[in-house]
Amino acid sequence: MSPYQLKIKSTSRFIAVLLKIGIVVLTVTALLALMAIGILLFSSEHTKSSFLAAFRVTANNGSILEIAPQSLLIMFLFMLLDTLLILLAVLIVHGIFQDLQSGYTPFIHKNTVRIKFIASITIIISLIGSYSDALVDYYTIGELSWHINAVGLISGLVIYCISFIFGYGCDLQQASDETL
Repeated sequence: MSPYQLKIKSTSRFIAVLLKIGIVVLTVTALLALMAIGILLFSSEHTKSSFLAAFRVTANNGSILEIAPQSLLIMFLFMLLDTLLILLAVLIVHGIFQDLQSGYTPFIHKNTVRIKFIASITIIISLIGSYSDALVDYYTIGELSWHINAVGLISGLVIYCISFIFGYGCDLQQASDETL
């Protein structure tokens, strides 16, 4: 095994562990969002009012901002959607690093498809995540300012282009394997 392969394998092991931690954190976040949605939809009025009291915010001018239950429900639904999309992307990346840790070459068509999925998720998150932030601003400070996350959008497009580079690497890998 070459020094580069050993480095890829050891680095992949480390990154896979970090991604597993991320998966746990994102799963807990998704479960908390689901619990909040459940409380808002299915709990008794007493429980719901206690839950809503936690979201009363005192503004700098001393006034108390309250978020309506429907608004809070929409925010938690977007939070859940954002979290699930990020979790999906992290799971896909984890799969890539699991394969690298197992000694597979990075240049397989499966990784090209995975990278395209990651690019698509990044683009979707750049649109939906920005809308989620705008909703939080609207319901807390009364300003609706939705902007497309240009960095996320460009990052998604760059990742998509990287998938083409991986596709080319797959072709080279296949040609190399056939000549051996």
